[in-house]
Amino acid sequence: MKDRLIFTDSLDFWLSRLNISQGELAERMGVNRNTISQYKTGERTPPMDRLEDLVKALGLTLPQFFSCKDDRSPDIVFVEKVKAKPRAGNGGLEVDSEHDGYYAFRRDFIIRKRGTEEDMKIFEVAGDSMSPTLNDGDFIMVHTRDTDIRTGLIYLLRIGNELMVKRLETRPGNVLLIRSDNPAYEQIPVDMSDNDDIQIFGRMIWSCREY
Repeated sequence: MKDRLIFTDSLDFWLSRLNISQGELAERMGVNRNTISQYKTGERTPPMDRLEDLVKALGLTLPQFFSCKDDRSPDIVFVEKVKAKPRAGNGGLEVDSEHDGYYAFRRDFIIRKRGTEEDMKIFEVAGDSMSPTLNDGDFIMVHTRDTDIRTGLIYLLRIGNELMVKRLETRPGNVLLIRSDNPAYEQIPVDMSDNDDIQIFGRMIWSCREY
């Protein structure tokens, strides 16, 4: 019921804000006007593929549609979760170009982290090398513009063809020490003087775990 109210409130907000009638939206989507009427009253909610069509017909993105701002809605933004799984352990690269949904955050939290929602990406961690800090299946948010290495912090990086989440430390002689929080895994020293095989994608600023 709560999800339905969020959807109907958002639809009502944008139809009014954009001055689009139910009939016009139905025509843009190629559906019956009664379908839009049922969406607006909450009698029906669209499946995901139809929701994406509706949002596109309004000229919006999915995050924009749900981040409408009025007296009933908090000032929230939506951060994209992507299907790439950075390894916190041994293993290969898992990448899918498609997004895997969005997660809502308060705008002031994102601002406090010195970024925008476009700068942030959410990933699911795979492996146990960062345990107990991060376990297999945990979610992390990465600030993709925060790529300057600060010793002791956790970053998303690529070495060769492997995407991983590790704690980084700088050492004299332009050496980067890649550390796992799990003591069962060895530290990896990397000479950064002439190394094209490593890329820093951003710093971890948030994590989430289910129990």
